[in-house]
Amino acid sequence: MKDDRTRLRRAKLIERVRRTEKQRASAEAFAAEVKRANLAGLSERTFLLGQAYAERSAIKDGAELRSRVALSAQLHALGVTAARQAAHARQEADARLAELASADRRHKRADEEHRGLASRLTERAALQEIPLARPTGTDLE
Repeated sequence: MKDDRTRLRRAKLIERVRRTEKQRASAEAFAAEVKRANLAGLSERTFLLGQAYAERSAIKDGAELRSRVALSAQLHALGVTAARQAAHARQEADARLAELASADRRHKRADEEHRGLASRLTERAALQEIPLARPTGTDLE
């Protein structure tokens, strides 16, 4: 009986650890997805801003043209860098989501094991409480 309680306590502990692991993986996946979305938005806004500066037509002199081209080129370079970072963040977010799915599977397996062990122990305890009837009579009957 003590061994059964020890196994049940261990199964509960494993299930709690797996639940905590799943919550941590969920938080990390959410943070990675937010980072990816922010970088993707930044990249898009930077490209649009660079295009807006490049498409302006009211230029007064050569210095303004040169500064506008330089600013547009810098914004384009920033947009490319942000797009690269967004791609990296997308890969990281995908990895975190895969880790979350794995943690979810481990948690479900630990939960099922805990519930199954608890129900088997409950059934075993119920069977042990039923008094066994002794056979009556003799072998000759």
